[in-house]
Amino acid sequence: MLRVLVTRLVSSVAVFLLIAVGLFALVRLAPGDPIDMMVPPEVGGADREAYTAAVRERYGLDQPLVVQFWRWLGGLMTGDLGFSYTNGQPVGELLADRLGPTALLMGSALLIGLLIAVPAGVIAAVRQNSLADYTISSVSVVAISVPSFFLGMLAIYFFAVKLRLLPSSGMHGTGREDFGDLLLHMVMPVGLLALANAATFIRYVRSGVLEELGKDYVRTIIAKGGTPARALRHALRNSLLSLVTVLAMTIPVTLSGAVVLEQIFAWPGMGQLAIYALTNRDYPILIGFGLYIALLVLICNLIADLSYSIIDPRVRTAR
Repeated sequence: MLRVLVTRLVSSVAVFLLIAVGLFALVRLAPGDPIDMMVPPEVGGADREAYTAAVRERYGLDQPLVVQFWRWLGGLMTGDLGFSYTNGQPVGELLADRLGPTALLMGSALLIGLLIAVPAGVIAAVRQNSLADYTISSVSVVAISVPSFFLGMLAIYFFAVKLRLLPSSGMHGTGREDFGDLLLHMVMPVGLLALANAATFIRYVRSGVLEELGKDYVRTIIAKGGTPARALRHALRNSLLSLVTVLAMTIPVTLSGAVVLEQIFAWPGMGQLAIYALTNRDYPILIGFGLYIALLVLICNLIADLSYSIIDPRVRTAR
């Protein structure tokens, strides 16, 4: 286990550095000049050129790209992601302030999605080709097919505008900071994101349980007098490997869905900050956001690899 952990950590660090280099190159080679967004519209002519040159020198953008890269990489090695071009604040602090709301949104949606998907997938597998199976499968297909932004607008229209049951934006109402108000604001964005996650998980849980139920060890358990519940328990545990893989792959996808829903519901998370940075060509924030996603993906893959050894001892023995 320790050897696997060390190997994975070393490879993850190498991959992270490669991603960092790629992000820097892609963002810097993208069309558009961030300096144009920083020059006041009333400044024109020769004054505009002088102002642009001064701003470019202040942020080190007048240096060759190679020099800019080594300066940025040196800062990255010490945890310095640079400063925002638009407000001058440290990028690390800006992202850290937005990390909590995004983690709350994603974590709640993943947990609720799993709580829905596991029992629903098991029911669909045990009652294969029944009305329950067809209903669960149909709902999951619809939830996957319909875009989250469309469902978000529908939810706002019905629950916030028409019925006035739920708030339509933000994490708190004006003058409110209590937990109950937060829960009300979480219902629609978390519910929609959880629905999308559950729809994905259900299909893998169903197929995984069906595959295990058809294996010889399940028939052996029943033949030796074991109850169907005991056989199902063993089948569910052995099918978790595929679910762990899907869960690790789904977390970055959930983040992309959270970016859309954060815009729709004005949720003050990292996704909303990334859209702001993209609109204003704020390179340091965009690179920092990309690095956060890369780090999240690598951590999820590492946890998935270690989970395999815990769930299935045969994996640990093979390694």
